[in-house]
Amino acid sequence: MHPNNHFKVTPFISLYAITHLVVDASCAYMLLGVLELNDNAILGMLTYNAVAFMLQAPFGLLIDKILNPKLAAMVGLTFVAISFLFWNNLFAALIIISVGNALYHVGGGSLVLSLEDKKATFSGIYVAPGAIGLAIGSFLSISRLSIHLFTFPIILLFLGGFIYFVNAPEFIREKENSVKIHSSYGIFLIVLIMIPIAVRSLIGLSVDFPWKQNHFLLYTLIAALFFGKIVGGILADKYGLIKTGIVGLLISIPLLSFYSFIPILGIIGAFTFNFTMPVTLIAISNILPQKKGLSFGLTTVAIFIGSLPAILGNNTWFENDFTIFAFILLSTIILYLALIFLGKLKMLKA
Repeated sequence: MHPNNHFKVTPFISLYAITHLVVDASCAYMLLGVLELNDNAILGMLTYNAVAFMLQAPFGLLIDKILNPKLAAMVGLTFVAISFLFWNNLFAALIIISVGNALYHVGGGSLVLSLEDKKATFSGIYVAPGAIGLAIGSFLSISRLSIHLFTFPIILLFLGGFIYFVNAPEFIREKENSVKIHSSYGIFLIVLIMIPIAVRSLIGLSVDFPWKQNHFLLYTLIAALFFGKIVGGILADKYGLIKTGIVGLLISIPLLSFYSFIPILGIIGAFTFNFTMPVTLIAISNILPQKKGLSFGLTTVAIFIGSLPAILGNNTWFENDFTIFAFILLSTIILYLALIFLGKLKMLKA
């Protein structure tokens, strides 16, 4: 499958997934437990998210053209680690850690998309630990546990060393004579797919789960977010993008819209809602098969756009159940149409 006979997918995906968890835990801990945002909370969160998510697209383009994706991931880890040296300089710490976050995510994501088999499955495995990492970092920031300021940086640098020695899949760059999708049609499809990604981000930050004060139920919800992405990837590889993405959304619509106050139903809704993460990533990757870095980066741009109302505190209108229903239903229709169009495009190219 890969020219490098020493490449094995299990150590590769395990290492990058675990490192993703630590990166997100580090970032959450830095923002919520180390930096004193105070009156600058909205501006600080906006700056961090804008840099960390929006930069992944241009970084992805650099990876597609000249930058080694493994090197990008390692530099990203170094930046996140170095940011802790600037714990008393809010602006410098925010910029450095968010640039590091972007470099690691898109570097690792580009390599995951380079795998020839089970791309959706491994994409889900790579991205899923982020939810656990954010939860761990948030917990440590408010807990009474005392951890040294440089605990995360030391772990990150060790993981960077492991990444250097663990073989990654071959990263093949775009060839000059490769078949290209008609630009306007490709852009149209990408925009369509980015809409459900943005809605997923907005819904994830806006749906009210009033029972989250219960620690057991909160941890169960986080586990649902984690396993939803992984199971979604497995199902997408087995049954296809359309069946997995659309069925997952259809199940989640009533559960998240009208029954999120019931723990078991809200958890199931969150679980199936996250099926779309690997589905949308692979869909964009199928449109831009020679641009793995850009494909991954475009998904995070959509995530940032969807998060803006919540970051700015303008998502109170999501207290209306029918608004949530309408948004998820609309994103389901748009995703279905996009995947149908993508299927027709692939048949035309065959």
